[in-house]
Amino acid sequence: MYNGFTIFSTEDEFGPIKVVENRATRKLYFDSPVEQSCFYLNAPMTLNFEYQQKIIDLLLKFADQVPFSEPQRPFRVLMLGLGGGSMAHHLYHTLPNLQMTVVELRQAVIDCAYRFFQLPDEPEIETLQVDALAFVADNEFAYDAVIVDLFDSHGIPAEFSEADFQRNLLKQLNAPGLLLFNLWNKQNENSQNKPTPTKESGQVLNHWQTLVCRHKSLKQTRYNISSSDNLILAVEQTEQACSNPFKRNSKLTP
Repeated sequence: MYNGFTIFSTEDEFGPIKVVENRATRKLYFDSPVEQSCFYLNAPMTLNFEYQQKIIDLLLKFADQVPFSEPQRPFRVLMLGLGGGSMAHHLYHTLPNLQMTVVELRQAVIDCAYRFFQLPDEPEIETLQVDALAFVADNEFAYDAVIVDLFDSHGIPAEFSEADFQRNLLKQLNAPGLLLFNLWNKQNENSQNKPTPTKESGQVLNHWQTLVCRHKSLKQTRYNISSSDNLILAVEQTEQACSNPFKRNSKLTP
């Protein structure tokens, strides 16, 4: 089923977790055959999925362009959803002055990322076992970039497409700041049809389309991934940075 040998298996209140290995790769699965993460044993820095490559490419380009009044201050990244930690691992080794907070609901997933997928156990990466809904509702600090990669074995949980969650996401973002979503398209029977977002993805897209129309300081770009049904939404906040970059920016009212 998973094209390899199960080297670790556990189950928590949210379902099974499996780590499967063959000669070339080590992969993370939840309660479905959909790969949650893929780690190349002989090339650990390789990002297996095109959507991950796109997210990292967009973030690195943005980080290279952001003007800081304090040259040595860290570039702060919030990642909602960990998986095997491939993107966090990659950013740690490629982004200077990184300070990352990773929010993951399942402690067992965090443990697997450190034990099997080489997530760096370094002070630059803070991992928090907490519900992303609660975190964005209570967090008092803003980030230069936010990555939203929240999936369970069935897709994007409905609560992460609702308006309250989207409004709280904007409060996490510095100005200038970049918000990146990993969303999902439906599988079309006719391959000639254009990709169609799922219900949850469509709600997210509609929310940000409405907000971008209201605020000139926001712009968005969508990227359909050719090798999969992933859809990347990039929302950039282009206002000048606040005098205190670690405080929430309250200039925009969704």
